Amino acid sequence: MRGLHTVLRWLAARPYIYAIGITVLILGWMLSGGQSQEDSTAMQAPGNENSVPVQSQDKAPVPKVRITTFAAEPVFRSLTLYGKTEPSRQATIKAEVAGRVVDVIAQRGSLVKEGQIIARLAQDDWPEQLKRAKAVLKQRQIEYDGAKRLNEKGFQGRVLLAQTEADLVDAQTTIATLTLKLEKTTIRAPLSGILNERMVEVGDYVQVGDPVGNIADINPLVVRADVTETDIQHIRLGQEAEARLTGNHAATGKVRYLSKVANETTNTFRIEVAFDNDELHLLAGTSAELVVPIEETEAIKVTPAVLALDEAGNLGVKTVEKDHVVFTPVRVVKSDGDGTWLGGFSGVVDVITVGQGFVRPGDRVEAIRMEN
Repeated sequence: MRGLHTVLRWLAARPYIYAIGITVLILGWMLSGGQSQEDSTAMQAPGNENSVPVQSQDKAPVPKVRITTFAAEPVFRSLTLYGKTEPSRQATIKAEVAGRVVDVIAQRGSLVKEGQIIARLAQDDWPEQLKRAKAVLKQRQIEYDGAKRLNEKGFQGRVLLAQTEADLVDAQTTIATLTLKLEKTTIRAPLSGILNERMVEVGDYVQVGDPVGNIADINPLVVRADVTETDIQHIRLGQEAEARLTGNHAATGKVRYLSKVANETTNTFRIEVAFDNDELHLLAGTSAELVVPIEETEAIKVTPAVLALDEAGNLGVKTVEKDHVVFTPVRVVKSDGDGTWLGGFSGVVDVITVGQGFVRPGDRVEAIRMEN
């Protein structure tokens, strides 16, 4: 025991001996671990008799997607425009002579025919003036005939003959003027249509040029819209077009007007499409969506849910070719209530309809076909 205490005192006086010992132990442990790793590697190496087989990792499963086969078919690419319905023509009726309104015939909102009486003005003493003018005309005619016979016999000069002729023409003019005034006291419709507004009532006094009423012809009904300089090239006169009107009304008409001069502000061209409105159930002044077919192309009809964007932001669909995903760019030809027509295809194509959001172009997939 005494010798042990002597050794411990000797070591306490020399602490570096502990540090050296600890370092040797750590190095020995590290060297023994590396050797063990080499031995383990050697055991796993191919051809080593003592090698232990390592279980290989399982391959990643191939994702499954559902595809639907679509066959491209010819459809018309349509141009969708937005405009308003307007009367085919309209006119404001104005008084052509001054007078008091003594009778109103047509009711506001009623259908009137061209030439139908709208209102009447007081004739005052114009009938009596016309009667007197006709009597004066007879007198002037007798005077002219007498002067003409005397002139032919040489008893009347040419100056007097010319004077009597001028008096005769003046009497004829007076009759024509009075007759026209009397006719204009009866205000008539200048065209057939709806008496949309009537601005006078019995007892009103109107001056020349005062508005009496407004007539709008809504058969045919017209939809006016603006077209870009690119699309106007594909539209022609007489071409059919469809309109979707307020209240779910649909109508088919024909292009009746194409502007030849662009609007300076918008650089667009005005077009008009006329629609039959025999029953007058289509109203003017409502919003309208105009669909004009402009060219035929091949397309497939799908639900908007299959549409996708690539990394560049291009619109397209994901298809399957030889068990691999392919991104196919498309363009929207037209949209219906039950689907969207996509151009850019020809023949038959397999479109991924379920699972397209979990695969990327180039991925290998297992395609499960669905009925279209």
